[in-house]
Formats: sequence, C-alpha cells, structure tokens
Amino acid sequence: MLFSEMLSRGDDSSMAIATERGRITHGQFRTAVAAFAAHLHEMGVREGDRVAIWGYNSANWLIAFFAVVRAGGVAVLVNYSMDIPDAAALLSRVNARFIICGDNGQTKRRDDALAALAEAVQVTPEHCVDIRDDACSLAAEFADKPGLPEQRKPEQAADTAFIIFTSGTTSAPKAVCISQRALTADARALEGGLEGTLGPRICVAVPLFHILGLLTSYAYLAQGSAVCLPQAYHADQLTAIIDEYKATDMAAVGAVYQSLLDAPSFEESVAAHLATCLIAGGMSTPVQMMRMELAYTNATFINMYGLSEGAPLTMVHPSDLVEQRAGTVGRPVSGVRVRIADAAGDSVAHGDLGEVLAQGACLMNGYEGLPPEDHPIDADGWLHTGDLGYFDEDGYLHLAGRLKDVIIRGGENIAPPEVESALTDVEGVRDAKVMGAPHPIFGESVEACVRMDADAAFDADAIIGSLRGKLPRYKIPAHIFNFEEFPLNVNGKLDQRALYKTMVGRLRTLQLDEELVGGITVFDVTVKNSRYAIEPVTALVEHLAANVGYSRKRAAKVCLAVEEMLTERILDAYSGAGDIRVRTTLMPEWLRVSFSDDGAEYVIDKRRDTSVSAKIILGSVDDFHTEWHDGQPIYCMDFLYDDYLDVKSFLLKGDGDVSQA
Repeated sequence: MLFSEMLSRGDDSSMAIATERGRITHGQFRTAVAAFAAHLHEMGVREGDRVAIWGYNSANWLIAFFAVVRAGGVAVLVNYSMDIPDAAALLSRVNARFIICGDNGQTKRRDDALAALAEAVQVTPEHCVDIRDDACSLAAEFADKPGLPEQRKPEQAADTAFIIFTSGTTSAPKAVCISQRALTADARALEGGLEGTLGPRICVAVPLFHILGLLTSYAYLAQGSAVCLPQAYHADQLTAIIDEYKATDMAAVGAVYQSLLDAPSFEESVAAHLATCLIAGGMSTPVQMMRMELAYTNATFINMYGLSEGAPLTMVHPSDLVEQRAGTVGRPVSGVRVRIADAAGDSVAHGDLGEVLAQGACLMNGYEGLPPEDHPIDADGWLHTGDLGYFDEDGYLHLAGRLKDVIIRGGENIAPPEVESALTDVEGVRDAKVMGAPHPIFGESVEACVRMDADAAFDADAIIGSLRGKLPRYKIPAHIFNFEEFPLNVNGKLDQRALYKTMVGRLRTLQLDEELVGGITVFDVTVKNSRYAIEPVTALVEHLAANVGYSRKRAAKVCLAVEEMLTERILDAYSGAGDIRVRTTLMPEWLRVSFSDDGAEYVIDKRRDTSVSAKIILGSVDDFHTEWHDGQPIYCMDFLYDDYLDVKSFLLKGDGDVSQA
C-alpha cells in the first residue's frame, strides 16, 4: 500500500503534528503534502530522483518526506548533525539531485550551509528548497495551492521510496533502500503488536532520519493519532512537550528514558502522562528495564528489536509478563519469520546461540552502491542481521550482542550483554558497556565501562568482587572504568567507537603504569654460568608455583620451562653468556620468569624446530616474548594463574614467602 492511502484516515480537524513552535491538523498535513509535492514536481522532481532532506525534526520535515515520495522521488534522509563534507560524501554516493534544507547543526553555524552543501554535491540553486522559516511553515504556505495526484502506481509500492543511512557507530554508514511496502508492513506490525493500546499522542524522541523515528511517526499518523516532535532530547525540553500535549506514548532509546528520571518534575510532568513507552535502538539490561518500569509508574515498556534494514522484527506485547518485557525483545511480529542459525546457516535448537536471521515484507531492498555479494540478504530472502541471540522455550528472543562484538578470550567466546547484565545487577551500577581489548596472552581481555548512580561511590575492586560467583572467572572484566556519561550519537544511541577509543586510551595509561611498576618481584638473583645453578633456581620457582595455586602438573611445567631455558643459556652453545639474571615477578594475571645475560640474542622462533628445549618451553608457557632494556634483551616466560590471585593480599598474608626453598 502507498503512503498516501495509509495517511487518509485521520480526522481533518484533529491534531496531527505538534512541535514546540506550533501544531497542524491532519487536514492541513494532507493538503500541504499534496501541494508541496506539486511544487517539487514543478521543480523537476520525477520518478526515481534522489531528494535529500537535511534538518531537525519538524512538521516541515514530515511534509517534505511524504511530498517527495508522492511526487515519485526517493527521499534521502541525512543526519542533521553531519558536517558539510560528510553529508556531501553521502549525497554523492546516492547521486542526489535535489536538496531540502531545514534547521540543522550546520545552519546554526553558517547562513550559507545549504549553498555550500549544494556546491559540494553539484546541485544547482534551482534544485534547492529552504524550509527553515518555521517548523510548521509549509502547512501555511501551501494551504491554498493545488495538490499533485499520487505519482506512483500501487504496483510500485515495492520500489525504493527512501534511503536511510545506518548510524555507523561501529562502521561506515551504509545506504539502506526501503520501499513503501516495507515501511507499511512495519507500521502494521507495530500496530498489531501493541494490541490496541496505541495511544492518541506520541512523543517521538528520536531523529526522523532514524528508522524508529520515521516508523513510529508514520504508524501513529496512519492511525489518526498525533505526533509530538521535540527538536532536542534534553530532559527539560522533553518534559515540557510531554506535559504540554499530554503525550500518552513515547518512542526513544534507553538513554533518553533514563535521563528523564533526573528531571525535577518527572513524576507530575512525565510519569503522570505516559502509558506506553516504546524502546529500541540499543539494548538495555533487564535490571535497567525493571528500574524504568518501576519509575514510570503508569507506563508499560515495550521492548522492540530491529535495525535500519528491517524494523521491528520482534517486540514484546503489553500483556506479556514484566520479566518477559524486561529480559527479552519479544517474539516475531506479524508477517516476519525469525530463526537462529549457526555458522553454516542451519537453524539451531531453542536455547542455542547463533546469528539472528529474518525474512518478511518489512525488509529493505538492499544497499545502494554495494555489490550483491556485500548485501546481507541471501538468495532465500533471509536477512543476516549480524546479531547473536537465542529463543527460549516460550519463543521469546534473547539478544546476546553483535556477532563481531563477541569477545574471544583465550579461545572462550564471551557475549558482552551477559557481563553487562551482571554488572547492572550490582548495587549502584546504573549502566554498563563491555568490550574486548587486545591482550598479549588471551588475544582479547574483557573490559568494562560503567556509569554509577548519583549517590553511589565507584569502587572497581568491590564491583569485581560482586561478580565472583555470578560469572565464570574468564568472563569477569580485567578492568572497570568509571564514566560520568557515555558518549551518544545524535540518535541517542551509544557511540561505541568513541567509547572504545576513550576506554583503550585509559587502558593503555593503566598498562603503562603497570609496566612501570613491573608487577611485584618475588626474587631477583644472578647466578654463575654453571649447570649447578639450575637446580637452586628451579627449586625457588617450584615452591612459588605451588604457593600461588598452580596444580602439581602445572607447577611441574613451570619448573621444566625454567630448567630448559637455563639449559639453553648455560649448556647449549652459550658458554659466553656470562652470569645469568633470573627474576620472578607476580603480575596481576600471570607469573613471569625472566632471564637476561650478556650472550648472543636467543630467538626462540628460529630454534623451535631444531632445539628440544625450545619445543619444551613453548609447550609449557602461555606467552614467551623478548623485551629490550638499554639495548639488552630480556626473555620473558609468562604463566597464567590457574585461578584469581590477589597479589598484594597473597604477599601480605605471607603465602609468598620463598625463604624455605
């Protein structure tokens, strides 16, 4: 079905769109869409022409969007915070020939922003429209002008009607091509999923260039309801518009709902009005969902799952138990099939983790400008989402993070949401994001970023202590970093790349501090180049290995590796090595035994095929590497602890005493 048919339902005199600067009725909205479509047609917009829309949420934005499609064009939805070079790059990729410009981040900075973008994309001034006068100005300007009949035929409903760019929080944005048929299927699925609870007024607190904002606006307008559009998502502005228009419903991401909790008049101006809260665009943990459900006393939270390429795919229902609404993203919506697949693409059993695949009329037509082999929809019509998940016995989908976000630590696959859920269950932890970071032994380490409640003190050791017994040791974060706020993009979603960059910077600083400290050295001895020096050193190492909790078999391997290293330096063609310094250090996660002398450089990789000792060493250590200090090599053998070891406590209790050896 075409948009024009769906939008014909609302009563002419009832409110359709409300902003901080005015409101228009459904009758005014439909008249303006048809008349502005005629204006675009006179400018030269024809079937398939790409027309960019670059502006903040407003009635003008929605009128322009539906007018472009009515005129036969393809609306290209541009992030209103993009700078001119980035916006130009995207518009050039999709060959945009027209630009409609409202207020946006660049027009705030420079009056010639529209002209500068048009010049960068080689769009003539005659193909540009400035709609910045007022948020609702198009409704008044085109109130008495003749309208353009619908330029598309019903059979063209499957053709691309608009292009939306993925948010690009973890990769470069992709141009997603979506049809009227797909967005209409989305709207009907949303309506059905709400089970008749779709309210008369919704506050859309996400950008219209984001699929959630556009979908909810379209779905509610098509039902004759009103859409309230705040221009920004600060708590005070949201509180004001929700209270002024008595919004019954809201669409936002988790971070926006959480920010409203701190608004001074939250209870009387927000919680008193909202009955249905749609949440998507970023996972919230079950604990966070339960907290919000308790705070928004009159509201039911509806968790949805989807992506720019197809949304919603699943959603919870108002009648579902609160545990299901808080802990899952619901069941597949009407008209959509969802299955969980393994690496070969075969479906897995309920309860088994795999990639989420979806099929249905709601899916995109494809990515603009990418070859077919780079599209995520396979030959059978299944969209490979790149998300990990599983179905429980009742058919509810549980998400477990992005396929590419899985942390592989020492061969173990770790889904960040599981760790995030455990973190937000710790008293005082308000929000958590878990990511992997490069690690010299494990490949990746588990690292956590948290936000604390306003009245909670941050104590990383206490948080880690709370996780013991709840998570396997290998899933417990190596470090926890405290943030006052997480970086968000303009969609209100976590900007994971920005957070990761900051986290890695902090981690590197911490690692440099640890390297400067060098762990805690238990013994540091220099022995003569003599075979008689081997046994005393291995005895010291054996005693220490037993005390730090290695099993007998593991302790024997540690000693054997030390013995073979000394053998290499003393007996096997290294008689010129001179005295050998052996240092044993307790690092936070491993025992390090290091060797240095004045002999020729020992390159273990070159000797692994010719030296029995080298083979034994490599078969015993978790990591072997060479460090250089003052031009001299130091050979480091690292052995991971069998269990968690609090190094300082271990030494303070006297367990590290090796004097008996």
